[in-house]
Amino acid sequence: MSHSLKTLLKLTAASAALALLVGCAAQQAEIDEVRSMAEAAMDEASAARFTAEGAEMAASRAQDTADENSEKIDRMFERSMYK
Repeated sequence: MSHSLKTLLKLTAASAALALLVGCAAQQAEIDEVRSMAEAAMDEASAARFTAEGAEMAASRAQDTADENSEKIDRMFERSMYK
């Protein structure tokens, strides 16, 4: 093989390796970005779950209070019927 053909093959191989490396680096950056977005979504989901649990507890307390008030009203009504 001639000297210039060997040089051309070496340059082609080096260019292909460089292109592959650059492509992998770009993919890694995209993977890191997606991972970051997924972590942010998980954080938001966790916060939403915490908020929902707090709302569920508040709603349960409100229902208990409403049930107690209903019982009090029923007792008052029964007392007024006996008078």
